[in-house]
Amino acid sequence: MQNHFTATSEGRAVLSADGPHPRVLMIHGFKRQAAQLLPWRARIADLGFLHLPGHSGAPEFSEVSVEAWIRGFRELLATFPEPPLIVAESLGAIVAMSLPSRALIAVEPLLSTHQLWPLHRTIRNARARGVEIDPALEALFDKPFDWAPARISSPALVLAGLEPLLPERPVFPEPSLLTDEDFAVYAGHPLVEAHRIAGGHTLLDHNPEGVLSAGAAFMARHGFRPAAAGG
Repeated sequence: MQNHFTATSEGRAVLSADGPHPRVLMIHGFKRQAAQLLPWRARIADLGFLHLPGHSGAPEFSEVSVEAWIRGFRELLATFPEPPLIVAESLGAIVAMSLPSRALIAVEPLLSTHQLWPLHRTIRNARARGVEIDPALEALFDKPFDWAPARISSPALVLAGLEPLLPERPVFPEPSLLTDEDFAVYAGHPLVEAHRIAGGHTLLDHNPEGVLSAGAAFMARHGFRPAAAGG
């Protein structure tokens, strides 16, 4: 797997894959790294990883904003011979909703932000350990992402965890970050199929088999199948 760099008007976008145009792209979430998702290469054929700017060693874009990330990634994807299937988690899934794709699997895509106590707990604990969190990155969650579902333009599967967000409590891994109201928004979208599956927010780590089981038929409908069966 190699790092492929694409110059965009927002900065250099970084994609890690065997080639520059993988058929499937995975986008990680806030303060996550693509390296944490490497086991998925054994589950999905021709899988590459798109790094959020300022994450996984990727350079920052000229502006720290979801819209700037979307603009830069759209330029990168314009170099693809055909749109990929995108599998994205959390904040990465919000970005992916505005990108061209053959189909989208959005895992725990954030929507409302006023009750994100697990995120703020994680940031607080990281800072207590001396980890620097850019205030501009934290500010990405100042407003809800209620604009994102209207950007969905291809068939989408939304997967959310069954572990409820509320009440605030000691729990690990993190619970789902979607309230019932958030989930209902996705479930009511005409292009979206939505399911809750066992687990919390980091489903790609803690319930990969559940994600694959829920997503297999959806992937097959759009021309993709597990790595063992070929791309």
